[in-house]
Amino acid sequence: MRSLTITRQRLNFIVILFLGALFSGALHAAVPSIKARKGMNLVGRVTVDGKPRKGVVVSDGVNVVTTDSKGVYQMSTSGRQHVFVSVPADCEVPVKDGFPYFYQELDSAITPGVPYRHDFELKSTPVKHNWKLVAIADPQIGVPDTLDYSGIVVPQIQEYVSTLGPNTYGLTLGDLIWNAPQLYPTYKNETSRVGIPVFSVIGNHDHNEHVHNDTESDRDFRNAVGPTYYSVNIGDCHIVALDDVLYRGEKNRNDYSGAITQAQLDWLKKDLEHVSKDKTIIVGLHIPTSRRNAPWKVENHELLYEMLRPYKSAEILSGHTHYHFTTTIAPNITETTLGAAMGAFWYPLNGDGSPRGFAVLEFDGATLKDKYYIGAGMPRSYQMKLYKPDEAVLWDPAKNTGDPYEDILINIFCWHTDWTVEVSEDGAPFTTLGADARLLPGENGGKCWDPAVRQCMVNGRIPANHGGSKPTDINDHMFLYRPAANWKKVTVKASDPYGNVYTEILENN
Repeated sequence: MRSLTITRQRLNFIVILFLGALFSGALHAAVPSIKARKGMNLVGRVTVDGKPRKGVVVSDGVNVVTTDSKGVYQMSTSGRQHVFVSVPADCEVPVKDGFPYFYQELDSAITPGVPYRHDFELKSTPVKHNWKLVAIADPQIGVPDTLDYSGIVVPQIQEYVSTLGPNTYGLTLGDLIWNAPQLYPTYKNETSRVGIPVFSVIGNHDHNEHVHNDTESDRDFRNAVGPTYYSVNIGDCHIVALDDVLYRGEKNRNDYSGAITQAQLDWLKKDLEHVSKDKTIIVGLHIPTSRRNAPWKVENHELLYEMLRPYKSAEILSGHTHYHFTTTIAPNITETTLGAAMGAFWYPLNGDGSPRGFAVLEFDGATLKDKYYIGAGMPRSYQMKLYKPDEAVLWDPAKNTGDPYEDILINIFCWHTDWTVEVSEDGAPFTTLGADARLLPGENGGKCWDPAVRQCMVNGRIPANHGGSKPTDINDHMFLYRPAANWKKVTVKASDPYGNVYTEILENN
């Protein structure tokens, strides 16, 4: 892909645009002048393959405007750091240093009545109706142990991406770093090795904890990877990144709440006015807007849902929790919350027993045709873990290894209510597990622990660099099955709504 070139100058100058560093060194003719309308202090022209393009959406995060027949946009801006283009579906996503570069820094001295100019030059490409999105939650680079991200997780993603072919993009879902703004270059260097353009979402640990202000504590993020909210079009999908961390930082680094600000919602409403209702909206944010099995809501979540309901479908992607769950919000709105790429605080397992890793979503037009999770160092087929009774008993924090127990435990990492779970014992026909087989934390003292995570615990937590590293209490994707006393082999099949059937076998020997 070729990069985006943006020209900046006061309008009383006509400059010669040199594209040598970014485009091949060709010398272009003088850039046509633009007459700013009264009150407009930010203008520019958008071209595709050198020709003006009408109808391209350009924004500063407050204003959302479209280009005219001459490719010109105009707006009155104040106090904004970036101007960005919602890249059309028939244009390449511009890339710089391996990251999407659809924006440019505004001059801090920009003032009303003094026009500045930013031109966007895009390159056309066929619309990618079939494409893939690699979603990565919580890399959290920040302590020596996080070298696992670069040494284990990134190579695994890189290897798998090589099998996906062209038209593949990435999206990190916040907490790129661990309260260390100086490590943004490390995040960018390591993530760029994946070999695909990777968009970024801001998380709570991506704020500067020494700046006690939401709108300024994210400046390091903005300086490193661009706007904290924006949109882009790929295929028949409209991708929106949002910032749902309302950061205060006055008490400590964890002084924040989950909220989508009204300013973002106002921007999103204007942005979506330019998106047809037959498209799929993909929303990337950090803190889950809802949780399937817990009373968790991000502030203003209903206003977001109302904006998404008119569209063919909406896929919300989130992280933050370090364990997996999927939430059906409306018939056409689903939120997928992913376990962390860094596991349960720099440990190979997430708090729900799933391996650290990443997810892949595959789109055919506006339809999500496949979605799956891949554990770092694990085959794609590894989607569940089976425990014999002597280990299964550990799901109950009140029990210990060796306590009498008769059930097998089945932990299906990305299970949702639209999956089917079947069991065959000693070659008998498969039977579907009923709803009563599922462990529900609310009916068991509020805690259902994965045995493997519990077995890792030392002095009340797993051996990681964080005191909160412990089994997830509200783990609701585990099932119990009671085999015959003399069972020899149990086979479990878990089928998702995309036609994937995952199988694991447990032998009693």
